[in-house]
Amino acid sequence: MLGLDAWRKATSRLIAVDSHLSIPAAEKRLSTLLQELNDLAFPIEGLAEAEVHQFLGDVTQVPTLTPCTVPCVAQLCFSILTKQGNSPTQHVVDRLFGFFSDWLPVADPATELLYTLSLLEPSFAVPKVLCRTVASMAVEPSVQQDVRRAALHCLTGLCGRKCEFGSEQYWPLDLLSTQLLAAAKNHPDSAYVAKLVLSQLRAIHSILRTTSETSLLPLLPDLLAGLRFFMATGLPGQPSAVTPLPYASIPSSTKMKKSKSPAVSVAEPNLLLQHSQVPRPLAMRSSSAPTSSDSDMSDNEGHDATITKSLAAKLRLQSLLCLTSLFSALSPRNTFCYWQSFLPDGPRLPNSPPSLLSCVLRDTNHKCRSAALAVLCAMLDRSKPLLAAADDRLHHSLGLAFTPFSSHLGAMLREVHHRLLLSLGTETQPTVLTRAARSLALLAANTPYQQLSSGYATRMLSALQCLSQHKDIDVRVACLTSCGAILSISPSLPEVEAWLSGSPWLLLWCTALLQPTSPSPPNPLCTQALQVLAAAARFYFHSIEGNWVTLVELSIYHLTTPQQQQHSLKLLEELTRASSDWAEAGQLWTRLLEGPLTAILQDHRSSPQCAQACAVLATLSSPAMSQLKSSLQALAITLPLGLSRDATAAPSVSSGAVRVLGVYCTFPSLRQDQAFLQDSQLAVLHALASSNQQMRVQASWALANLSDALTVSNFKLSSSFYHEILSGASKALNDKDMVKCNAVRALGNILRVIPGPYQRVPHLRVSVSHSPHHRTTGGQSPLSELSYLQLHLHGNCEVEMECMLCLSLHIQQHSNILCPVPCSGRKRC
Repeated sequence: MLGLDAWRKATSRLIAVDSHLSIPAAEKRLSTLLQELNDLAFPIEGLAEAEVHQFLGDVTQVPTLTPCTVPCVAQLCFSILTKQGNSPTQHVVDRLFGFFSDWLPVADPATELLYTLSLLEPSFAVPKVLCRTVASMAVEPSVQQDVRRAALHCLTGLCGRKCEFGSEQYWPLDLLSTQLLAAAKNHPDSAYVAKLVLSQLRAIHSILRTTSETSLLPLLPDLLAGLRFFMATGLPGQPSAVTPLPYASIPSSTKMKKSKSPAVSVAEPNLLLQHSQVPRPLAMRSSSAPTSSDSDMSDNEGHDATITKSLAAKLRLQSLLCLTSLFSALSPRNTFCYWQSFLPDGPRLPNSPPSLLSCVLRDTNHKCRSAALAVLCAMLDRSKPLLAAADDRLHHSLGLAFTPFSSHLGAMLREVHHRLLLSLGTETQPTVLTRAARSLALLAANTPYQQLSSGYATRMLSALQCLSQHKDIDVRVACLTSCGAILSISPSLPEVEAWLSGSPWLLLWCTALLQPTSPSPPNPLCTQALQVLAAAARFYFHSIEGNWVTLVELSIYHLTTPQQQQHSLKLLEELTRASSDWAEAGQLWTRLLEGPLTAILQDHRSSPQCAQACAVLATLSSPAMSQLKSSLQALAITLPLGLSRDATAAPSVSSGAVRVLGVYCTFPSLRQDQAFLQDSQLAVLHALASSNQQMRVQASWALANLSDALTVSNFKLSSSFYHEILSGASKALNDKDMVKCNAVRALGNILRVIPGPYQRVPHLRVSVSHSPHHRTTGGQSPLSELSYLQLHLHGNCEVEMECMLCLSLHIQQHSNILCPVPCSGRKRC
């Protein structure tokens, strides 16, 4: 308890220092007491949290504090916050913020204050004035370098927290980006300045995590220019660490065609180093360069080289991390015009500048290579609409005087493919190999291979084959992920189908991983193997048709494994869909309904698995249904009927069950089952009134299929049955387009078969409108092709029928939805 007694004695004397003392006397008295407190061994046993909070609030209000004693107070607060383990209250933090705001501009030095400020809890909002003070100290060149580094460190901690800035919350970012660009232009040959730049990069990275896209757009040119310089150069004043040649300006012939939105190229000549400016540092020499022996280099020189190499790697790594955050935070549409400065569009020339892929292939630090691949992934993510124009098939044959934008984009994708495959073949670090394989998967998912030369997919699959036996499990998982992405390319590629038939190693590998063995492979490998086989079954079923029995057995076996259940169901869905007309389909469905599939459908606790099981049930075909015994047929019908109206089932399960009912309505045998049609009507109308949009889409589609069945059935149901369908379909006309189109189809069918006097049809006003300037591409709602249509149903059903038939004819002509009503020979309204 000696420490506690010393603490209480010193703190009481410190707070009681007389304010009437002269400045030198008060300063000496405070310095002595603060030194005594700082010399105590924290944490102090028995010191109450309330007592600590009281002291932190009182010490910041001592009237005799001077610029010389304030750092000692900050050091004491630092020790208390880090070692005593007490979290200050909001009242204490407010007092500390006021203390820092008052003394930061005048304390000399202020480093202790800044480091202490960065320790405060993230839950407390930082005052606007304090953040402005810290930011100005961080970017002001006249401030001492130690203080600037401390301010940048403090800013890194503060920028990720709540700030009382309003619309100016992240205003320091423009100052930091300007300072970064100036450092890139001036490239001072100073290790200390490089540490300052490193602190700037860390602060920028912290800000980028929480900055809105609108705030970032005006700063993009400066930010990308500075980050691009440091991602390859690393240490200011040194040539690139990723290439033996210096920077040079990008030739004008390789620049991308200008975008409609104004953009500034980040490859500015004043950022680029000339070959004669600086020598190449020893730390960055390639393995083929001559090196000095131990006798030629002193210990100090070797130590300096090690420090230089480490500092340069930190700068490059931090720049790449900033780029990853920047490309992730922004929409690809806003960053696409800058791709020319980061990705090559042709083979590397002797004087070409290092690109992002140069960092992937040549950086001496494996963390930097992995970070460069992360930047590439951030760029490729969500870029499929922008890359849709790529085409590399006509560039060499046309002999044009200029390079079309599509050819330039195709050449860029060709280089990205080539260098990523080169990275897979030369990389040795497992973490980088894993990232490279995942980058390849993302590239495959966003590239329009139908518009590129053939051979890309087979080269990727051949390169991935070398990783299939890698000792690192993460590399093998990433290899399977990439193979699945290549097999999922839609529409399917003939070269992949030929490759699967001629080189079945991938299918053999996946089936070997899924075989019942002891010990079994890790779950991630099994999961990816199931996904690869599902993609192969969906797009290349003819190539794996001979292994159908084996794949079915494996999928059923893994249905009993909870971790693999959903992926096994997905594989089973693709297999049953592709083989729906086979003679063996009935035997398979008998086995499924008598065992695992029924158990999954009856387990509401596993919503994703139950929803996927509904998707499997929706692949049941009419021939396969007819092969089942009556008890299994009844089970296949009652399961989706019960799930569609189960209040405890998740919306995804109910919508999947309604979709199954919509499929059943197309079966000739069930179209003549009056009880099934009545039960389906109740379930579908109940789902059509749901608040879940996906459920309403599936319900409207099922309702349209039900109305199709009514047009060919041999019996008539009650008028209320048809009126309820009319009422539900008319309400659905106010919903989304995907619901509207199915509702209109249902109305046309019901008006054709509704029995009895037409005067008994309730007054109905149907209004279907679409903006004339709102056009959509093929494959979407057929109503998107209508400019305006208004139908009034009042009682003259002959006119009303003609209007509905006319609309059905329009839908048949402008969409892939078949009109159930024979419209030929009818005149248009």
